[in-house]
Amino acid sequence: MDTLIEMLEVNAAANSDRRAFTFLSESGEESVMTYHHLHSAAVRIATELSSFAQPGDRALLVYPTGLDFVAAFFGCIYAGVLPVPATYPRPRRPMPRLSSIANDCHPSVVLTTNASLQLLDVKSVAPELAKLRWLATDKLEESSKTWLRPATKADDLAFLQYTSGSTSQPKGVMVSHRNLIHNIAMIRHGNDVGEITNRTGAFWLPAYHDMGLICGILGVVSEGGHSVLMSPTSFLQRPIRWLQMISKYRAAVSGAPNFAYDYCVRKTTPRDREGLDLSCWKVAFCSGEPVRSETLTQFGDAFAPAHFDASAFYPCYGLAEATLMAAGNVGPSIPTPKHVSRNALVEHRVEEIAESQASQSLVDCGQALLGQEIVVVDPESHTALADNCVGEIWIQGESVAKGYWRRPEDTAEIFQATTADGRGPFLRTGDLGFLTDGRLFVTGRIKDVVIIRGQNHYPQDIEATVENSHEALMFGAGAAFAVDSAFGERLVVVNEIDRHHKNADLDEVIACVRTSVTQAHDLKVGAVVLIRQASLPRTTSGKQQRNLCRQMFESGDLKSVQQWLLPIASENAPQTVSQNTPGGVTDSSEAQDTADVNATTPSAIETDRERPAKTLRRPPPLPNRAGKSMDEGDVQRFADQIQAWLIDWLVARGGVSPSDSLRNRPFADFGIDSLAAVELTQELEDWLGVQISAVIAWRYPTPETLSQFLAQEVCGGERTVEATAVPRRRTIDNFSRILAEVQATSDEDATRQLRR
Repeated sequence: MDTLIEMLEVNAAANSDRRAFTFLSESGEESVMTYHHLHSAAVRIATELSSFAQPGDRALLVYPTGLDFVAAFFGCIYAGVLPVPATYPRPRRPMPRLSSIANDCHPSVVLTTNASLQLLDVKSVAPELAKLRWLATDKLEESSKTWLRPATKADDLAFLQYTSGSTSQPKGVMVSHRNLIHNIAMIRHGNDVGEITNRTGAFWLPAYHDMGLICGILGVVSEGGHSVLMSPTSFLQRPIRWLQMISKYRAAVSGAPNFAYDYCVRKTTPRDREGLDLSCWKVAFCSGEPVRSETLTQFGDAFAPAHFDASAFYPCYGLAEATLMAAGNVGPSIPTPKHVSRNALVEHRVEEIAESQASQSLVDCGQALLGQEIVVVDPESHTALADNCVGEIWIQGESVAKGYWRRPEDTAEIFQATTADGRGPFLRTGDLGFLTDGRLFVTGRIKDVVIIRGQNHYPQDIEATVENSHEALMFGAGAAFAVDSAFGERLVVVNEIDRHHKNADLDEVIACVRTSVTQAHDLKVGAVVLIRQASLPRTTSGKQQRNLCRQMFESGDLKSVQQWLLPIASENAPQTVSQNTPGGVTDSSEAQDTADVNATTPSAIETDRERPAKTLRRPPPLPNRAGKSMDEGDVQRFADQIQAWLIDWLVARGGVSPSDSLRNRPFADFGIDSLAAVELTQELEDWLGVQISAVIAWRYPTPETLSQFLAQEVCGGERTVEATAVPRRRTIDNFSRILAEVQATSDEDATRQLRR
């Protein structure tokens, strides 16, 4: 098979009635698509597209999580139109990233669902996007026209993959059919453990992300397999759902970035894990962000009683520019970490030492497969380096994409590199690593991209947000970077203070920075460091040196005027497992008392996990409404109790000091990212016994208004608090900004579930 068209046609003919996809709602309700249904839907969409679009045109795919995306993607393929997967935007909110992608790829049409046409309200929030042709593919009727199969060839483009990151200059990776077919074959070759006959996979990764698209959709179709899908929201709300899905459907293949395995360990209990049977799980891939050996060990230990075999782990390395996977093992195996000197790594040397405080554990990410080549090169001289020498990772082979859409200079720089002795072309990954007997170890990044939970964020975007957050901050005098912590990478922002604002309230400045970054980028800030004017490390040409700034932060050498460090309590707050009691979340007030607020080091972000910590007060029992009606006083008393607990929770997770003014502060001021917001949503659901889904913080944006609304919902009182900005619906809408991947949730599915 040379193209995706052949791939689906062959499997639709051979496996017509076999399930291709099963999508699970949050309640576990199934939506099923067979290979016959997928082929028919693709033909229907392709026929409609061909009536106005030409082969090679682009179609922007804007879908909530579900099977409509799958049909639309293959519909584009069947029409010879290039699908462009995009993050599902927040309802009735500006759409800067979607607009940037549209401006870059100039789509002929935007494909979506009928419900999304109403929900997104594009005419009001993004009039430039409203000028495009929008088409609801779930409402298309059968056409009397005959589908004309396009003359697609292996080297033709299949789709554009816009990498997560900068909204100002998005880059669309041009992935051909040949790239995809080769990369899927490489993944299957690496995953071959001989005994896998079950062709079922289970995934929660968003379909607009390369890993979710290729592993969860295209790779499964290539072998006539069955893919069970759920939304990222479902996973983040209850990570046990992912493992229950694997267990129930006997999935042989599944995986996610490192943070997901860590999240499962931290957010499930031995009782949650009872009843799981993970013996079916033969390939547990881990990629998309640095793989931590500690995480794999902890996950393996935690789920061994559920029959998870640690030899199923499959650490691998990849990037969108290489289609997806670039290095992997042949078959899973128990990862054996290599312990190397941290100090030597800073000097780009590999020095193996015994495991200690001075060591860093690196995980073997495999080798080049199926004719690919990986070399490690000095990034300045382009000289290929010997084993155990740290340099930039370069890749060559059929999986390397064609380049960036309409960016010839960037394509030449990144995709057409040659070594000092003339070998090439190679893809420059921008990542640092070394080879040992052909096996790849990734150590860091040359490029300044910040990767948090598998999502790329460009530091210049974050720095622009920071410098515009308060007048006391100097323009062009900041740095944003990530540092490693016990819980994965954490964001640090540094900015100079204007000497003309030396009397500014620096606590207020820090609060503005945290709020602005959370609102603009959906990122929790791990540390804010305000430094003296003219003290940011720069090159002789005046460019800020982010890597040096990171090193100075880690060594405590920044000339700090004021700083804020996220308390450890807000990172590692365990969830309760008892019904109707969201206890167990750690309060940060004691943590703040014991933390050294002047230490600008990563250890200050991950301070002693063993220190005593207060727990939140237990919430009151739910009002007993049996046989009596609740008067206004009852409702208000319960609202006060909800508000008190809610403020305690926000103090613990937001790293702020408690005060009476918190009740009227917008949730965004607490700097809580969407992952923490999902956790809070789940705590409230467990306590109050109501389903919470879709954008509650936009409607009830303060602790006071939210607690009033929740009390009225639970007690059945007359509603006196009105929603802000968004028209009321019959649901309690979800909390806060969902992760980029979480934004793919289907509001239609959530609404249907809440009306059960």
